Amino acid sequence: TGPNQRWCWDISYLMTFQKGVYLYLYLLLDEWSRKAIQWRVSWQQTTGESRLLLEGGLLAQNILDLPEDQRPELINDRGRQMKAKPIQRLCEDHGLPQLFARPRTPNDNPYIESAFSTVKRAPEYPGRFLDDGQALAYFNRYFTWYDTEHYHSGIDYVTPQQAHQGLRQKIVAQRCSKKLSQRRRRREENQKQKTGKQKTNNHIIMTASLVA
Repeated sequence: TGPNQRWCWDISYLMTFQKGVYLYLYLLLDEWSRKAIQWRVSWQQTTGESRLLLEGGLLAQNILDLPEDQRPELINDRGRQMKAKPIQRLCEDHGLPQLFARPRTPNDNPYIESAFSTVKRAPEYPGRFLDDGQALAYFNRYFTWYDTEHYHSGIDYVTPQQAHQGLRQKIVAQRCSKKLSQRRRRREENQKQKTGKQKTNNHIIMTASLVA
């Protein structure tokens, strides 16, 4: 029902030009707004990188200033990094209920899966990266676009940033109002055209009668 109530996160492989060598994209997403709260690129899948991702999100959204009962839930799969004791301890220390998706049940955590799919289907996505520097540069541009310019189909075609700022309902209401106004104007214009045609037809009929 609002931002910062439930977050999801995961790690995805990024292909490089060296066979068997991968970079990893860490992504923390707000489920309600679809905003990319925090992201990281690393050569490794580690608990340390995961912790930096989550801590970065907490700081970026000022979560630690909130009472514990207003802090977001955190859902993730059952990967090694997600089940690591330092991550569980971080969640406990900061009052973040940690939820685990069921094994082999991607529908338990669909938003992060969809986000990774969107990332890798983007027209500009290079497919492979030379190194972490190239990946960081690309994703810095990508997530800026994703959060502030991408009209997301899952949130009524507003941007994740607009949804996160609580503007979604207002924007949708304005669109509906504008659409109704346009329909009303078209209806009035169509009625005018029909009335004009009727007058023209009546005039033709009267002229024809006089001539006869």
